[in-house]
Amino acid sequence: MMKKRMTAGALAALMAASLPITACAAQNSAPQPQLNTAEHMQYMNGYTDGTFRPDASITRAEASKLLASLLVNKVENEDHLFNDVSVSAWYADAVRQMTGFGLVNGYTDGTFKPNAKITRAEFVAILSRFPHTDIGTDKSFADVPRTNWAYNAVQTALAQGWISAGTNFRPNAPITRAETVTILNRVLGRQADEFTINTSEGIRIMPDVPNTHWAYWDMLEATTDHKFDKSSGSEQWTSFDKETTDLTPGWHNIGGKLFHVNEDKQFDHDKFIGSLELDHNGYYITGSTELDALLASAVKSIVKDSMTQQQKLRAVYDYAKNTFGYLGIGAADTSKSDWALTSATDMLKTHKGNCYSWAAGFTYLARQVGFDAQAIPGTGVSPKGSESVHAWTEITIDGTAYTFDPQIESVYKKRYNENYDLFMKKYGEAVWGYKKPEVTEPEQPETVKVDEQLSALVSKIYGARPFGGMGVAEEALYNGMGEDGMSRGLFWYLGTDDIKFEAGVASESMITSQAHSIVVLRFADEKQAADAAAKLKTTVDPRKWICVGVDEAKVVSKGKLVCIVMDDENGDYYINNFKANA
Repeated sequence: MMKKRMTAGALAALMAASLPITACAAQNSAPQPQLNTAEHMQYMNGYTDGTFRPDASITRAEASKLLASLLVNKVENEDHLFNDVSVSAWYADAVRQMTGFGLVNGYTDGTFKPNAKITRAEFVAILSRFPHTDIGTDKSFADVPRTNWAYNAVQTALAQGWISAGTNFRPNAPITRAETVTILNRVLGRQADEFTINTSEGIRIMPDVPNTHWAYWDMLEATTDHKFDKSSGSEQWTSFDKETTDLTPGWHNIGGKLFHVNEDKQFDHDKFIGSLELDHNGYYITGSTELDALLASAVKSIVKDSMTQQQKLRAVYDYAKNTFGYLGIGAADTSKSDWALTSATDMLKTHKGNCYSWAAGFTYLARQVGFDAQAIPGTGVSPKGSESVHAWTEITIDGTAYTFDPQIESVYKKRYNENYDLFMKKYGEAVWGYKKPEVTEPEQPETVKVDEQLSALVSKIYGARPFGGMGVAEEALYNGMGEDGMSRGLFWYLGTDDIKFEAGVASESMITSQAHSIVVLRFADEKQAADAAAKLKTTVDPRKWICVGVDEAKVVSKGKLVCIVMDDENGDYYINNFKANA
């Protein structure tokens, strides 16, 4: 976010530094330096991506450049530069000014060490060399004893109110950009106008600094050119320069967070763009601080702002495909408005879930890189034509709706070594099909009662091992089932609808993402049953659940009865019980 950018090296500049007093004493004959406190000009700026980097340290060269720019008067210093400061260096003139005023000096070996970091003690030492009224204080810091070279400078800063009292000062710690603007604003007598900042358009957005940061106001004061009125005692901004960014209009990921730059080259905030909400700091937010943090952490590790939007979308798709794992945890209650948010949070935390979890997780990852994605619960159609409840992600791009399904790609590759490309496909274009739910509920077909004898046999088939301790639902099967278009057809259970039988019953998990099914059919005679069993072995689809299937569908006949079992764990047990009780 650069309106009046300094040279590249000066971007991080904050404040001048000094060597320890024992090595860098002020020159008594030097003219008196004076800081500009009349004009509240911008003396700090951010980086090209708009960030301020409050925790970054500064160098002696950067500090010299900044402080020299704040001097009211200049001094002619014809002395030669240090042997590690080129006359063409971007900070060369600033170093001349700083040494000319006796504010900083070099080392005994003739070096200036322009790239050395400035410590907190060195920072306040240079401030103490500006003209000021000496006042005392009875306060001190435990880690700055009288024997410390910077004791007098630190005590001066404490007495002047440039720094706050506390137990420790940490004199040898590199000073941060946030700490420096906070102290320098006190030296300059500057204080941000919080009301104007909170209520005005065009205030700088710092992607890495929310308005809850402890130095937020000081950073804005330092980075904003403004005019002010202090007649009431506190600083009130009467006008200010609106800030723009060098970033191109559109979505940008900075530190994992999502921002939007408008055509005026400003960060948008406090608005919706599609269904994506931007808060006061310009951050995209989901409505859950937990999910916001999880998404930012994930995206930060896999997305770079230099990527195109398409590359970012591909990156988060591959992340979902390669990182998430399948776990049959049941269907989500999609009647609840927050089902996708809740499912996405769980998926980003555990990296395990069913198709609803995958769809929700990828949907929010896609939103985190600037796509108005939607998680769609509906019906999936396998390459063999089997239909099942399923969920996927839909994104409309340039007026065209596309489907995304990292879950099918991942699960079928890992479990069955089957490769599918389900990234950004138009409806009807992918090998797998997707049917969105109808807007209105159809009328329910007339209920057909379950055959009691077949139901009793199914109970004996389960024996001592009811399916995983989970509930199962029995449904009557009948010829012509599904022809009304309102009920699930025979194709779902049998893979065909042209086998005629007298009665049938299906027992399936009520949690539809679990791969389990037992079907029993009764035929007119043994030959019809045997012929049907032979055909059913080729038609039944062991992966009809879309999300996950079984390795093998077991089909056997006995007398007039045929039993179909799809259950990897207890399949043989159920088949043996059928043979024993049919």
